[in-house]
Amino acid sequence: MTNNLPKISSAYQSKLISAIVSVSVFFLIYLILILASLLMVFLLGYGAVKMLSVSFNYFTVLGAAGLLSVGVFVFIFLVKFIFKKNHYSTRHLLEVNRSHQPELFAIIDEIVAETNVKAPQKVFLSPDVNASVSYNSIFWSMFLPVKKNLTIGVGLINSTSVGELRTILAHEFGHFSQKSMKVGGYVNQAEKIIFETVYNNKDYENFILEFSGGNAIFKIFGLISVSFINAFQSVLKSISTFLFKNHASLQREMEYHADAISTYITNPEEQSSSLLRLELSDLAFNHSFNFYVESNQKYLPKDLYKNQISLMKILSERNNHPYINGLPKIDAEDLTRYNKSRIEIEDQWTSHPDILKRIERIKTNETRNTGTDHRYAKEIISGYDKICEIMTSKYLTLRMVKNVGEVIEDETFIRLYLDNTIYQNFSANFNGYYERHHPIIENIESIISDTAFHHDTDLFSDKKVSLVYEKSGVESDIQTLQYLVSYPKEIKTFRFNGSLYKAKDAASLIPKLENELKRVKEELLENDKAIFQHYYSISNEDIRKELLSKYKNFAVIDKEFDDFQKSLNDFTVYLQFMAVTLPFEEIRKYRAKLLKAEEPFKLKTKELIEKSAYKEALKAEDKNILQEFVNSEYIYFNKDKYLEHEVNAISLVIEKYQALLNDHYLNSKLELLTFQSGLNKD
Repeated sequence: MTNNLPKISSAYQSKLISAIVSVSVFFLIYLILILASLLMVFLLGYGAVKMLSVSFNYFTVLGAAGLLSVGVFVFIFLVKFIFKKNHYSTRHLLEVNRSHQPELFAIIDEIVAETNVKAPQKVFLSPDVNASVSYNSIFWSMFLPVKKNLTIGVGLINSTSVGELRTILAHEFGHFSQKSMKVGGYVNQAEKIIFETVYNNKDYENFILEFSGGNAIFKIFGLISVSFINAFQSVLKSISTFLFKNHASLQREMEYHADAISTYITNPEEQSSSLLRLELSDLAFNHSFNFYVESNQKYLPKDLYKNQISLMKILSERNNHPYINGLPKIDAEDLTRYNKSRIEIEDQWTSHPDILKRIERIKTNETRNTGTDHRYAKEIISGYDKICEIMTSKYLTLRMVKNVGEVIEDETFIRLYLDNTIYQNFSANFNGYYERHHPIIENIESIISDTAFHHDTDLFSDKKVSLVYEKSGVESDIQTLQYLVSYPKEIKTFRFNGSLYKAKDAASLIPKLENELKRVKEELLENDKAIFQHYYSISNEDIRKELLSKYKNFAVIDKEFDDFQKSLNDFTVYLQFMAVTLPFEEIRKYRAKLLKAEEPFKLKTKELIEKSAYKEALKAEDKNILQEFVNSEYIYFNKDKYLEHEVNAISLVIEKYQALLNDHYLNSKLELLTFQSGLNKD
């Protein structure tokens, strides 16, 4: 047993005190509101009795009942969440015990002894790429002791070694050892109170108004009740930000401390490697699942976790991640390779620190450096293949995917996935240069005469690809700075290039970044010209004409895309009122604005299907849908109800319009790049 586990840091202590203070303030204010509501019940009840003692008749009875109802309704509003049933479900989980999984529980028992904590009440397997400590949090859990459960994701087991899984479990048992988790239980209940009273109270307010709506006197008292409730809601909402930010700040320190415990009883090497691989593992799992969703129920997975492993290999090859001991090795630099942003803003709402910040802390943590274990984690799970199939089924049910379609093996999945993601895989021919960059050259004829030879490996080197991501990073930073200028009170400070700045200083940085963006764009354009010149120089006369034609055609498509997309974006704003419940008069006002905005959009739609470069990609059926809209005289709403056919028709128009822009743009780009790639083989 280890008695010298890392102590909580001063930052942890400070955040814990802040969280305790904020949750105490919340419950104090909540208690005051309850006492105020009870005082209302007493005073209004006393007033009702006095009213009846003066005169006992039909109207005084109604008035007395109305007075008393105001206090009762407000009191029930504040305490009704206590009686709300907890819908926590474990149906998507699979409970395991030591007779089922002796090797897994041997590791759990070892870590329990190392950390000197109570063993989990239950151990579950979940379908996810995650692990967590949880308990069934109900109102009474604030006052009674609760036993915590451990949940381990099969998607996580599937992509880690035994040693890495041990570090992850040690991290979770680090949470078991934290008495500050109790604070989280109080905050959890505070969140429930705020949700039920502030954000999930409309049905209760409607009940009050309906209950009191049959009589004019009762209706007045019903409106008064709702007014008091709205006032109480404002008080609760005003302190929620203070509460949640302080708790999120504590949670981040709890993660660092749990990491420190894990480092101490395991080793930093396996702890870091599991964290660094987490994003790739999660991406592979989600892409696997999304493939089946996007197949429109045509296919179903037999084992989603075999698909996850296969996609990890595909994504690793694409991003040059080496395989060591049978698993992809991700370096810290790999996580920042495509993120060239230099602005850091602390997310005050997130409960988990950035992985790279966790890695930095792990490097400095004290450790006993236990031996590594490179066996696959799945090797210690009995009946693993069967469990994967069970968890696949549970995950599909959880995500409401119907049990229809052809069940396919992993080999079929790989083939279909690669067929359906040809663009992403094709980009490997150019080292990923065109993934976020488009081959646009204006006045391309002017550079034909200069056909100096450029070696294609230099054109698509890592240095050139880095320019693409540098451009994205600078553009993102400019947008962030512009936001800070527009909303200076939302974020007080930020870091740029490691230096601390105040929000008011954001404007002074924008010109510098705009100059950088201009420089990067010029470098990319020069490289694009060199790329064209290279392929033009190695081609014969006929191929040169076709290459030039494809470049010019794509330049037109790119320019038109922005124009048509802007028209669509401007128009769809006027459709948003249909998605919410509004009074009839409000609907008619919004409809008038929609009908006015419809005319210029119809003209743009007509241009799209008759004169644009996109018209050649239009299917006859889709063209008819767009043409019908151009010729239509929709009114959308009549006699106090929406005209369902017209509402559905405009939704379909938006869908087809957007699909045409996206699909033809992507296909035209792919056609150009496929042609260009083929020139290397001629």
